[in-house]
Amino acid sequence: MRQVQGFAVLALGALFALANTPAQAQCSFGCNRYVQGQCVEYRSCTPGVPGSSAPPPSFGAIAYGRKSRAWGHSFRWGSQAKAESVAMQNCAKHGDDCEIMVWFKRKCGAVVSAEGTVAYWGLGDSDAQARAEAQSQCAKDGGKNCEVQVSQCSK
Repeated sequence: MRQVQGFAVLALGALFALANTPAQAQCSFGCNRYVQGQCVEYRSCTPGVPGSSAPPPSFGAIAYGRKSRAWGHSFRWGSQAKAESVAMQNCAKHGDDCEIMVWFKRKCGAVVSAEGTVAYWGLGDSDAQARAEAQSQCAKDGGKNCEVQVSQCSK
């Protein structure tokens, strides 16, 4: 019984300490500078510092036109939807048959084309891994003249 009481006192003490800890301010994430419609410099917070929290999401996407071979990519966006939208806008400047081939969060993506209108995508922790994965998918499917068209990272 004495151990249970000691544990209860300890637990209540911990709860009291948490309840009296001042709340930390939330970080304000956003873009400091844009270049050609893409954010190239972010406001961020440092983990462990008051007012800090986890790093912001970093979504990217690649749009590709299978017939036109047009492509557009995006990176470092706060949502999958925004990353896809920007990639489509960038691709549409060069072709009218664009579609989202791959999206990624804190990863890299790549698109490989083969003869005809066949295309493959890959993901990886690095640009080289994403390219290798897309090439592997193309080769595995029997694609001829597999060629990397575009790759991009968003970390």
